[in-house]
Amino acid sequence: MKLSIIGQAHFVFTFICHYLLFTSYFHQFLPNITLRHIKSLASLCISGCGIGYSCGAYGCYRSRARVHGANTVRDGPILRGADRFSQFRRPTQTSDPNVLFMDCCEQRGLPDACLRHCTYNTFRKESLIRMYFKQDACPIQATAEIQFCAAQGRDHRACCERNGVTTTLAGAKCLTFCDQRPGNVTMLDMSYVPCYERFENMKACFWHDTVNRLKK
Repeated sequence: MKLSIIGQAHFVFTFICHYLLFTSYFHQFLPNITLRHIKSLASLCISGCGIGYSCGAYGCYRSRARVHGANTVRDGPILRGADRFSQFRRPTQTSDPNVLFMDCCEQRGLPDACLRHCTYNTFRKESLIRMYFKQDACPIQATAEIQFCAAQGRDHRACCERNGVTTTLAGAKCLTFCDQRPGNVTMLDMSYVPCYERFENMKACFWHDTVNRLKK
């Protein structure tokens, strides 16, 4: 089942609070902890966007992006509103899984601050913590989009089960994060918090599947 943007953002908030209490990040981020709610994303474009940028759901994004490995340009993004997770456009031919990841993020109108997280090397659990505490310019609400792109909109439940994703207190519920097929929506609650203990296990499944498909 696919996660809604609001659902996953709410989950990440609660997960981070739980995570901070039991790791060294509690001490690292303690001086910066506040109880303020994250400001409305509607204000992210209030000062206007520069030339070549448009205002999207998460701030200013590149309205026209050059396709990787081609001399053509395309408009972006192609997905908006309730249809954001119901469609998925395949990019041009490439042999680099990070190109697929990045192309998806560009399609979805993510701002430059979020695009730097759109590789399998840079999308990390620690990045989510920095987003939550506003130490990263990418808004925390964009994590649902990034997760979807990391998984390339595919069902990875079999791999995740083999990779130990179900071995947390949440059990099989964690497979929800591994099924990123378009159109699947699940509202999350606190019972999903333990799942992010297996964040890297999930991401490994996403990466290996993408690499294997590129070899075909």
